[in-house]
Formats: sequence, structure tokens, C-alpha cells
Amino acid sequence: MERRSILVPHDFTPVGDNALNYAITLADTIKANVDILHVVKDEKERTKATAQCEKIISGLKNKPSEVIVNYHIKSGTIFTDIASKAAELKSSLIIMGTHGAVGMQKLFGSFAIKVITSTYVPFLVVQQKFTGTDLSKIVVPIDESQESLQIEQVTSGLAGMTKSEIHILTEKKIDSNLKLKCAVHSGLISKQFKEKGVKYVAAVIPKVKGFSADIVNYAVKEKANLIAFAYHSDSLLPQFDTFAQSLITNKEGVPVLILNSKEAGNYFF
Repeated sequence: MERRSILVPHDFTPVGDNALNYAITLADTIKANVDILHVVKDEKERTKATAQCEKIISGLKNKPSEVIVNYHIKSGTIFTDIASKAAELKSSLIIMGTHGAVGMQKLFGSFAIKVITSTYVPFLVVQQKFTGTDLSKIVVPIDESQESLQIEQVTSGLAGMTKSEIHILTEKKIDSNLKLKCAVHSGLISKQFKEKGVKYVAAVIPKVKGFSADIVNYAVKEKANLIAFAYHSDSLLPQFDTFAQSLITNKEGVPVLILNSKEAGNYFF
């Protein structure tokens, strides 16, 4: 059976190294290989970048022998090349490191969501200070939208391989129609997890600081090391989607997996 690919965009910083180490550990669990991607502005940088990639790979310590690490140099921009390389490699997952809110702005400017949702491949963001790879608990927030349910396909597959317990979160609603929709969606996704043999817990969390902050606080309290959600904003300027941005750059450093529900079609696990 052909092994999966995990794509790791790498900018030759410790943040990129952290994401690479995370990817290698996860790759060993889900039987995947790892592909490093470095994007250069022009071909003049290719030779230097190639040497740096080879140095990174040769310096890897404690890499499982089954996990093969390759590298790719592309000349262009991260706004298109991450997505195109992931499609070419048929990657199951993209893992990128960041310094958090400041690092995300430095790397992407105001277009973090544009980069992350430029691809239909699930995109996992790991902050620099995060070192754990325990996925025994995964937090999955859903809302009243039908699109939010699309995260089930990815998380049920991932949970099946990592033996994770899924925590399905909905926000406590005052409006009776929204309350009913959230309850129905929680029931639907719970049923899907149950049918696939995935352990799950369904919880309604009170609104304290806002849904994104409350999700992170729940994850920290339950010692969950991944938050996974489907992104489905209709905003013409997605960089202003504060819910997604605040989850991705959460101050607790919990890794976040984002699925672009508009582009979702292939399921990766």
C-alpha cells in the first residue's frame, strides 16, 4: 500500500523545524512519509535552498526508519505553491509552524486564512512553543451551519488511526431555532462517529469569553492537543474572520486543524 504524504512548508527557522518534527512523529503513527516544501522568490536561491534542505534532513535525530523525508524547492509564492504541491503529491495533510499571532502576521501578512484555505487539503498549524504530539483527545467545534459537519470525515479517519477520543462542542444558544439546529448537528455528527467506532463526547459549553476562546479553554482543561474545524466563511475578505484567526493563533498554543469546507471533496484518512 502506498504511504500517505504529509507536506511541511519550511522557511528554515526553528518554527519550521518544530513543525517538521511534529509531522515526522505523526507520520509514523498514520503510516505516511513527509515532504518538505521551501518556496524561493527566484531560481537564484535554489542552490542555497537545496543545500539547506539536505542539511535539515541529514540532521534529523530519532527519525523512524519507515518514515521517508523528501524535499521540494519551488519558485513562486506561498499563496499558490503550497496548494499546488499538495495537490501534486496527493498529500493527506499540510503541517505548518508559526510563532502564533505575531508569527502568523509576519509570515502571511493579513492573509493567513487565504493561505490556509487555498487548498482542499486539511491544514494543521503548530505553534513554536508546542512540542507534544499526543492526540488522545481532539476537540471538534460545530455550529448551526451544515458546512461545519464536514470536519467529521477528516477527524473520524484521523481518530481511527491515532485512537483518539473526539470532543464535539457546540455553543449554548439562547435563540430556540439556533439551539435546535446545533442539537441536531451534534446528534448527526455523534451518530457518524458512533457508526465508525470512534469514541466521542458531546458537550454544550456556555458562552463566557466567546466561542473561540471558550473552545481553547475547554481544550486546555481536557488536555486535548488538537482543535479541528471546518472553515466556511462567506466573507469577501476572509482575513477579517476573527473566529478562525483567533483559533489558529490561540495564546495557549494548541495546534489547530482547518478544513476548507468549500473545497472539500477528497477525504484523506
